[in-house]
Amino acid sequence: MKQKLILALAVIVAIASATREVQAWGGAGHSAIAYIAEKHLTPEARQKCQHYLRHSLAYYASWQDQWRFTDPYKEIHYWHTSKVDAENNPLPNNGRVANIQIDRIRKEMKNYQEMDDSTIIVNLKLLIHMVGDMHCPSHTGYPDQPAYKGYNIYRSGKKTGFHKFWDASPAYLHKGWTCEDFHRNLDKMKRKQIAKIVEGTAEDWARQNGAEMREVYKLIPRDAEYTQLPEQDRQRAVEICEQQMLRGAYRLAHVLNEIFQK
Repeated sequence: MKQKLILALAVIVAIASATREVQAWGGAGHSAIAYIAEKHLTPEARQKCQHYLRHSLAYYASWQDQWRFTDPYKEIHYWHTSKVDAENNPLPNNGRVANIQIDRIRKEMKNYQEMDDSTIIVNLKLLIHMVGDMHCPSHTGYPDQPAYKGYNIYRSGKKTGFHKFWDASPAYLHKGWTCEDFHRNLDKMKRKQIAKIVEGTAEDWARQNGAEMREVYKLIPRDAEYTQLPEQDRQRAVEICEQQMLRGAYRLAHVLNEIFQK
């Protein structure tokens, strides 16, 4: 009996570790994005989110990662990234991209009063994750450029995937920061700046990411050691991480405020 219990615990630990490994932005990044977003909710949106979720936005920030390998949620496994063509126009990819699903939910939730609570709750959990997730620097796919396909780099001597590096970048580049630290240190934009950032649809945001995130592949070359990059390149990596986190946070708040404005 004792051996069976140990084996069961080992399996649970292995599954939990694997889940953390595939989480985009990592738990720290997703939680911080949701935490900042909640600071920008209108009173109406905050009340509605609390009513349906019974928790903070940050509580469900990684929900999609945790449930995407289980029935009946296996389809959401694909709703984390966006793909663009050579001109950075978003590709439909049979609907298996975050921007299409965000815009779909955003449109459907305009009539949330006609939905049952369970549908509203799932949609909110998906939005909390996907809006932030699509802004991860490595979450734009470039089918036109095979050289951008995942490769290894080194992080303080430890080999890691390019995708995984950016997933973990909030925690790695801001060691020890809490959600409140991210909010206090980064959330300083003026209302006009935020209003400009939140304009458009998720398709527009995917197009912007497509044009801008090609930079990250040039910034950190294949098999590079991050700590040995020029100081200006390492600083630029920090700037991109912070920029994308804030865009995700402000846009998430905007979507939720828009949904619950009435």
